[in-house]
Amino acid sequence: MTNITESRVDTLNFNSETKTLDITFNDLNILSTGGVDVLVLNLNEWNSDIPFYLEIDQRLFALQPSNTHLVSGHGAQLPNWITNEESEGRLTILVERNERYLVYIHDTLAIDEDEDEDDETIVEESTEETSE
Repeated sequence: MTNITESRVDTLNFNSETKTLDITFNDLNILSTGGVDVLVLNLNEWNSDIPFYLEIDQRLFALQPSNTHLVSGHGAQLPNWITNEESEGRLTILVERNERYLVYIHDTLAIDEDEDEDDETIVEESTEETSE
């Protein structure tokens, strides 16, 4: 896996109030393990707090603090877990830090439900306006 150089890590945009790290796909590497490909952000050179959230392409990934895996020796457990998450509509990004993978999840179904609720509210408001 290619490490992000120190100068690259220094250019990442971190909001210390919300603990959100704004990244792009260019910041990520691909890890192929157990027949599964997963995106990985290498933060071994990162000297700030661990971000609670990763934002990429207007998608928010939340840290799952109780779910970490060893970089070396994660075995079949990690790819099986990623496959299960994807089947449930959740996307995974791993962050490599201090010989561990931290897991970040984006729940695509929850976002879709929120967008549907917003659409319903707009329709209700426009219906109220036309009935007056």
